Amino acid sequence: MSIRFGLGGVLVLLSALAAGSQVPVRGQASTSHTAEIRNYMQEAAQALQANQPLIATQAYRNILKIDPQNVDAYANLGVIAFVQGDWAAGTEEFREVLKFQPSLWKAKALLGLCELHLGQSAEAAKLLSESFPHLDEPKLRLEVGLALAEIWYQAGELAEASATISDLRRYYPDNIAVLFAAYRIYSDQTFQTVDAMALVGPDSGQLHQALAEHQVNEGHMEAAIIEYQKAIERNPNLAGLHYELGEALLQESHVEPGLTKAQQEFERALALNPADSTSECELAKIQLLRANLNVAHDYYAGVQKLNPRTSCANLGLAGLLIDEGKAQEALSYLQTAVHIDPYDPEIRWRLARVYRQLGRKEDADRELTAFQELSKVRTRMQKSYEQALPAK
Repeated sequence: MSIRFGLGGVLVLLSALAAGSQVPVRGQASTSHTAEIRNYMQEAAQALQANQPLIATQAYRNILKIDPQNVDAYANLGVIAFVQGDWAAGTEEFREVLKFQPSLWKAKALLGLCELHLGQSAEAAKLLSESFPHLDEPKLRLEVGLALAEIWYQAGELAEASATISDLRRYYPDNIAVLFAAYRIYSDQTFQTVDAMALVGPDSGQLHQALAEHQVNEGHMEAAIIEYQKAIERNPNLAGLHYELGEALLQESHVEPGLTKAQQEFERALALNPADSTSECELAKIQLLRANLNVAHDYYAGVQKLNPRTSCANLGLAGLLIDEGKAQEALSYLQTAVHIDPYDPEIRWRLARVYRQLGRKEDADRELTAFQELSKVRTRMQKSYEQALPAK
C-alpha cells in the first residue's frame, strides 16, 4: 500500500511540512547568520530541482553547523532520506524535528512511515494515528491512511481499520487502493461478525438470515430459500427478511407458483414497513411478468409519487412509456434514474434506446458505450466469482 514520492516531489513535501507547523519553522541562529542560512537554503532548493540530492544534503548539513537547532534543515534532510528509501536516516532526522516542534504533523506522519518500513509497527501506528486527522496534503494523507489501515488490518483490529478506511473513502471515493482495502476489511468484518453470531445465537433468525445472504451471493438460491424460511420460523419480523426471501424466490423462478410465493413475501414486507419502496417495485415487476401492465404502472407511480428519487420506480415507468412509444416522456424518468444509479447497465441501455428514437445519435452512442463497459465489468466479475467458487 505504499506510494513513493519521486525526487521531483521533494519540494512539494518540504513546503507541506512547513505549512503544517503552528509556529515559524526556524532554528536559533543569530541575525548575522541569517543571510548565510538563506543562501544554503536556496542552494539546496536548486539542487533538488536539478535532481542532485547529495548537494542539497550537504547544504542542509552546512546550515546545521551554523544553527544546530534549525528545524527546516532537519525536516528537509528527513524528506530527502524518505524519498531515497533511507528509513533509518529519515527516522533520525524527523525525531530531531519533533524534539523542537512535537505538533508538526507532517513530520510525525513521515516518521511513522519510516518506522513502519523499519518494522516498528506499534510505534508507527501511534505516530500515524496521531498525525492522520491533521494531514491535508493529498498524496501524503493517502499513503498515511492506507498504511495505518494496513497496520490495523494485520493486527486484527478491524474496527480501527474500518474507521480509517471510512475517512479515506470520503477523501478518495474512486481510488482503487482505497476501495480494495475497504473490500478486504469489510469482508473480514462480515465473516468475523457471522462467527460471533454463531456463538451468541447458533439457531437465531439473524444467523439464518446471514447464512441465506451468503448463499445468495454464491448463487445457491435453493439453499438460500431454505435458510430464509428457517429465519422466518424463528423471527418473522426481522428487518428485510421477507423482501430478501421474495428476491430469492424471483431469482429462482419467473413463473407460477414461484411468482405468487414471491408476491406474498413482498406483501408481508410492506405490512411490516409500508414505506418499503423496493418491495413495491418488486410487486410491480411481478405484475409485468404476468403482463398486467396497468397494475404494474400503478405500483411504480405510487412509489414515484412518494419518493421521486427512487431509481426502480423511475426505471419501471420509463420502460412502460418506451413500450408505448412515448420516448420523450420516458427520457425524464431515465435521466433521474441514471443520476441516482449511474452504474446500472439497464438504465444506460434504455437511455441509449430512447436517445436513438429521439434522433440524438451522440447521446445514444455515449450511453451505449457506458452500457457495454458496465456489462463487460459485470460479466468479468461474475466469471471470476464463479471460478473462485468450490466445485459442486
